[in-house]
Amino acid sequence: MARKTSKQTLARPSIARQIVKNIEKIQQRKIIDLEEWHQARHRAENLEATVASDEKLSRLDPLHALYVYAQDMMDILAQQLVHLPECRKLAAAFAEAVEVYRPSYPPESPITLSYFSCWALFDLEVGLARETIADVVIAVSAKLGINANMLGLYRTMRASRMGLYEHQGNKGGRIQLKELVTEREISCVSPSGYLGRPGELWFARIFPDPSAESRFGYSVVFTTPYVIARSEGSRVVDTASLEQWRAFLARTLEKTGETDRIRAYEKLMKYGLNRRYWPEYIFTGYANYSDSAVLLTGIPDVPETLPHAG
Repeated sequence: MARKTSKQTLARPSIARQIVKNIEKIQQRKIIDLEEWHQARHRAENLEATVASDEKLSRLDPLHALYVYAQDMMDILAQQLVHLPECRKLAAAFAEAVEVYRPSYPPESPITLSYFSCWALFDLEVGLARETIADVVIAVSAKLGINANMLGLYRTMRASRMGLYEHQGNKGGRIQLKELVTEREISCVSPSGYLGRPGELWFARIFPDPSAESRFGYSVVFTTPYVIARSEGSRVVDTASLEQWRAFLARTLEKTGETDRIRAYEKLMKYGLNRRYWPEYIFTGYANYSDSAVLLTGIPDVPETLPHAG
């Protein structure tokens, strides 16, 4: 048997395309059961009414509730799709990460469920096409005719990333954050309840107002905030050294392969320098926690500053 050439390998259909192409056969063979997803899809036809009528979601901030519902719907389909043979690489990468990091909340694990679920769905890529679970869910959802507004939320979430933000204070009940490198100023809510203090450095994933009319007028910190501290001898000071982090970014951005500084930063914050770059930083940099935030310390490429570095 002739060996596959690199050209033949590159021509192999993506995971999403393979599943979309065979979706009718998959349904007919009852390989997966989409009934629960179909029910959720029908409820989502009037998205805001669904959120308002749901007992759990109605207690949340309205923007946060929209994204929680969207992620719940993604999870329903993702849990079905990862059992397909086409998704074996995605399933294996996910299972391996669960085994390593045991996502929960401190003290069990510094990898919070809110962080891990976003990272695993939106950032954990496999294969030559560099696909995520979200890519597959989006493609299949579009094929099955999901509501356009929900599909838009899916795509916004897939495009999201973690970021490094300097806390600028609170204004009008909103937290004001300014991102390093991009210098974007963001007004947001923090559903965890942690409001923070000016000068803190936050590592967080922020979802924007998804409406074209900017009806909400703010963003939401979707993950439990990771507040980055610094060590002074045996003491942990609850604000990071911005100078040290800017120096880290200056020497690290060029390693992403991007020449544009902002694009390099965005790539670094989403994918790191390797698949587990940021989960590993959280795991090794964990210092303390409260009910509403997790404290990290150290610089990713300076092992002696990380409390749990090997």
